[in-house]
Amino acid sequence: MLTNRSVATVIILTIVTCGIYGIYWVYKTAEELEREGQSGSGLGSPVVILLLCLLTGGIGYLIFGMVEDQNLNNIRMKKGIPATDNKVLYMILGLFIPIVLVGLIQNDMNQLA
Repeated sequence: MLTNRSVATVIILTIVTCGIYGIYWVYKTAEELEREGQSGSGLGSPVVILLLCLLTGGIGYLIFGMVEDQNLNNIRMKKGIPATDNKVLYMILGLFIPIVLVGLIQNDMNQLA
């Protein structure tokens, strides 16, 4: 089951904690979307994504955006909702403006919850 979180709260907590909550959010979100979306991608493992975000910054968020777009689309297909292709948008935002990526993915999760 996807967790319905306030987008504003996620963004504010990420800013207030200087990104620490954002890293926690990335791990928990990757875990939830991997479980629900079942993409089966080894690259999409929550631990791998967490390590990439910690060690490489933008590149980790780029991969996070790519993998989670696929997981979100898998969930949409299971629910009979047409898939959307946000992969390129998510990858660009992950590389340059990760906080916006966080808000968009949380918003998509809230709509599917």
